[in-house]
Amino acid sequence: MRLDTSGAFHESNPKLLEASYKVAYEIANQKKPHTLGEDLIKPCTLMMAEHILGKEAEKLAAVSLSKNTVQRRISNIANDINDQVVQQIKLSPFGLFAIQLDESTDVASCSQLMVYARYVHNEEVKEEFLFCLPLEATTKAKDIFCCP
Repeated sequence: MRLDTSGAFHESNPKLLEASYKVAYEIANQKKPHTLGEDLIKPCTLMMAEHILGKEAEKLAAVSLSKNTVQRRISNIANDINDQVVQQIKLSPFGLFAIQLDESTDVASCSQLMVYARYVHNEEVKEEFLFCLPLEATTKAKDIFCCP
């Protein structure tokens, strides 16, 4: 539930929310700008739906695809995936897991620390990316070890 423009509570439709998350996921998966939802996907979807469904297409206008909403949805999805991976690591048989650290330089010549975890889940060895942090100074072992 949320406040609408009049200050009254408005309950959002779960299907609209799910559709917004699915579009945000696809935008992130395709590595496209977050503005794509509002600038291209929503107008095209509304145009196609209006052409095919007529007045029923008005329901699609309520799907929120603004830049901030897409950014928030992608962040929520990332946090959920991270939580799932951490939970799977905790449930690994005998608590066995391995962490791999790797330093890499991105296209802007900034050093990044990338962290991966390898663990057993459902009798299968899985390797998942955990996080990436910028290295402020150098890429020496001391800097990597002291990275926040």
